[in-house]
Amino acid sequence: MAKTKTNPIKTQYNEVLDLIVKVANGKGWSTSIQNKDTKSFKYANVHISKFFPQNYSGETVTGNIDIDVVSNKSVKLQFDKTSFYGYGLESLASALREEIKELPWLKTKAKETPSKETTSFQIIEQILNKIDRSVRQLKRRHDQRSTIEVKDEYDIQDLLHAVLKCYFDDVRPEEYCPSYAGSSSRIDFLLKKEKIIIEAKYASSRLKDKKIGEQLIIDIKRYETHPDCETLFCFVYDPDGNIQNPTALENDLTGQHGKNNFNVKVIISPK
Repeated sequence: MAKTKTNPIKTQYNEVLDLIVKVANGKGWSTSIQNKDTKSFKYANVHISKFFPQNYSGETVTGNIDIDVVSNKSVKLQFDKTSFYGYGLESLASALREEIKELPWLKTKAKETPSKETTSFQIIEQILNKIDRSVRQLKRRHDQRSTIEVKDEYDIQDLLHAVLKCYFDDVRPEEYCPSYAGSSSRIDFLLKKEKIIIEAKYASSRLKDKKIGEQLIIDIKRYETHPDCETLFCFVYDPDGNIQNPTALENDLTGQHGKNNFNVKVIISPK
């Protein structure tokens, strides 16, 4: 009896789908394959959902994973949040991408140079997570010389502006933003070429968890239709620990938002 010829493209495609379901289920997510490309074995869509009983008296987070398998070359995953909250999605996305990189037929491929967009994202993330080190270092000037004291939102914006200029040529502060809910505002920083907007806030005894969260939600709604925004960084500097649960606030609002699914990354530092 003649052996059935194995289709390597189909095999790789099924390996990706099986791995996504396995990892998602292992992290407590329910999965359902909505669309499966049985002709070219390239595209698929997986619906995911997870109930979080510890958040807001119980919330179910839902989303879709769009999958694009390029045989022997790459696997592209696009995460679309379909519920209001998106906690847990970033962790799942990170786990899936790390696991997929370990597939044998992808590991043998030469390591690609990171895209400019990815590099920009990583640079900003590192700056925001570590800027408190710069604040503390500025206090240790030689011979007790005068220095910049970071005491409010304007101080942290000035320091952030100076650091961003070390990495990006075109940093536009105080860019005008169209009105939302009857009021207009100005963007703290726009990196027009990279299509990244950065909003910086300073947590205080008067601006804690609830108010900070409300302001961030308004910012997200304001920028979701901005023509120059594909990624929004919401940075909250909290040197005095006024935010009681910074990780929860980050997880609640980090993810994809709006009709265009633009990326939102909330970073609270230090914590």
